[in-house]
Amino acid sequence: MRTAGKNKNIPVIPAPSLGTDNFRLLRFNQEMPGVELEVYNLHRHDCFELFWVTEGHGKVQIDFQSYSFSPNIMSLIAPGQIHGWSGKEPNMAFDGYLLIFSKDLLAGHQLDNASWLQTSLLDLMGDNPFYNLSPDHASVFNELFRLLERELEEERKDQTDAVRSYIRLLLIEAGRIHDQWQQDHREEAGFRLTKQYLALVESHFRSVNSVSEYASMLHVTTSHLVESVKKTLGKSAGEALRERQLLEAKRMLRYSSSTVDEIAHHLGFRDPSYFGRFFKKNVGMSPTAFRRQD
Repeated sequence: MRTAGKNKNIPVIPAPSLGTDNFRLLRFNQEMPGVELEVYNLHRHDCFELFWVTEGHGKVQIDFQSYSFSPNIMSLIAPGQIHGWSGKEPNMAFDGYLLIFSKDLLAGHQLDNASWLQTSLLDLMGDNPFYNLSPDHASVFNELFRLLERELEEERKDQTDAVRSYIRLLLIEAGRIHDQWQQDHREEAGFRLTKQYLALVESHFRSVNSVSEYASMLHVTTSHLVESVKKTLGKSAGEALRERQLLEAKRMLRYSSSTVDEIAHHLGFRDPSYFGRFFKKNVGMSPTAFRRQD
């Protein structure tokens, strides 16, 4: 697995360097081998990436976790997420699409603020941020990508509007898939509360370190919040909060030049030594030792 050099800032690859300002569609088996090698290393984007795998298998790394993919897998990578290919260059036989689109492309279409793009689709998938689509849903995705590919084969009148519409349909379909997943879990008490809690954690994990404070923000008792999160996610509310804090700490230790003290303060720890003990207890090594890893 490739990793960035020690203390090296992880690159942000802007959409224009991928050959697009607003959108681009790539076929894995045709165009991906020609993409610059840095795209396969760990990196971030300032745009969205929607992966649709139709054949083959492989592995990707997203925020320090390695995931396997297989046919009929859909995944969305949000702007700012650290990701890259695991193992060798993707020269194995597989097929599918990579749709790259900017946040600006959907501006004004009430989709750029859809909460499932980051909170529901990524956070509530638990240990695997990928959707394995049913045959019916896969058929819809295949047809929409086929039509989008046809649209981009040559210059056409109102092409941007057409592409925007196809992307919107893809996201609507993904939203329906997510809604079905939610419906399968609505019998679990506190599902909506857990979703609200995770959204608050994402917004306030740098400044709010107490589950009881989040409970107060949500106007529920701490015990009710704890029980709801445990039943929905299979982990405690405190663990979900710690995981988000630790992810940010790992990102900054590995890919920034900030000192450990600066990182501690950035994450809301007034005492850097306490941050060090917190990190070592949960990760198994000190922040400095983690930073020194290759």
